[in-house]
Amino acid sequence: MFIAMYEFVVKAGLEEQFASAWSKTTQGIYLFKGSLGSRLHRNKDGAFIAYAQWPDEQTYRNASDITMSDEYEQFRQSMLDSLNIEMTKVICEMEVQIDLLHHKTTEA
Repeated sequence: MFIAMYEFVVKAGLEEQFASAWSKTTQGIYLFKGSLGSRLHRNKDGAFIAYAQWPDEQTYRNASDITMSDEYEQFRQSMLDSLNIEMTKVICEMEVQIDLLHHKTTEA
């Protein structure tokens, strides 16, 4: 499994637009580009950090050549519009060595 971590620098006042568009864009990347999903975090300084999982590095590298549906491309553009692109960056790319993450189900 391949992992990419991103630091998103969001324009002031556009945090809600970013978070909403990020969620939809991430769904499109999963549906069209082969990702395994992503998590969006916010650190103590308020920065948005995302952790995206891919089945392998090649799928990650090929993703930029794949266009999503018009609807998902519009979400992607909304996300990009909310960002300071020059400061947004990939902060780490890595292979998973040992995976001990678990998902517990809860009963309602």
